[in-house]
Amino acid sequence: MKQETTILAETCALLSRQRLPRWRELPDLDLYMDQILSLVGRYLGDYPGFDGKGLTASMVNNYVKQQVMPAPVKKKYTKTHLAYLLVICLLKPVLPIPAIRQLLSDAVAAQSAEAFYDDFCQQFEDNCRAAAESSAAGAESREDALCHAALRAQAEQALALRLAASAAEE
Repeated sequence: MKQETTILAETCALLSRQRLPRWRELPDLDLYMDQILSLVGRYLGDYPGFDGKGLTASMVNNYVKQQVMPAPVKKKYTKTHLAYLLVICLLKPVLPIPAIRQLLSDAVAAQSAEAFYDDFCQQFEDNCRAAAESSAAGAESREDALCHAALRAQAEQALALRLAASAAEE
């Protein structure tokens, strides 16, 4: 039981500390693919839901082909590309790629990519802290915490998918 409590406490602490770099903190220079992949891995590396080996050059190329993100210019990527990839990597486990494409398209049309990205970062951090606080508060066992987290994730995903479907219908 002590080990279960320690794992839960450590994970909740890790979630509470999650932070994404804001737009002004992203590199202002053009980057090559390997540099982009490295930065995404560095920025998301300790996030429990991200596997650093999960993003590949072929995936990035597919996101460009599917128009989820803008194409690079002369094989060079900017902070806009990096911001898009961070958003995509965090949303991909929950939303299908067409829904992410629609969200990014609508969000950037409504506000600048910079404003959307900074808002996204704040929402990500707020939700990480809320999940950590919620899980840490009422869990009597690992099974209880696991069930709570899984059911909350399922309910949130159902809501997200419903909202994405309604946006696609517009």
